[in-house]
Amino acid sequence: MRKYNQKQARVAILKEMHDYIMNINDEEAYFHWTIIGVPDEPMEEDYESIADDENGWEDIVKYFATLIKDYDEIDV
Repeated sequence: MRKYNQKQARVAILKEMHDYIMNINDEEAYFHWTIIGVPDEPMEEDYESIADDENGWEDIVKYFATLIKDYDEIDV
């Protein structure tokens, strides 16, 4: 099993969240995610920047949960 430090773990989680939102296949959800969450077509530095910001990280996780709750009726 691979060991992650906190930043690496957060980056991996952000990538998974971003992939999940992209796979919802709902333009409105993706639009909101890219405005408030992870930028459109993010680079590694974008993920790392969010992962390094304690408040930003918490906000992104909460926002992801809100989006998922709002779009839980959608088949993925």
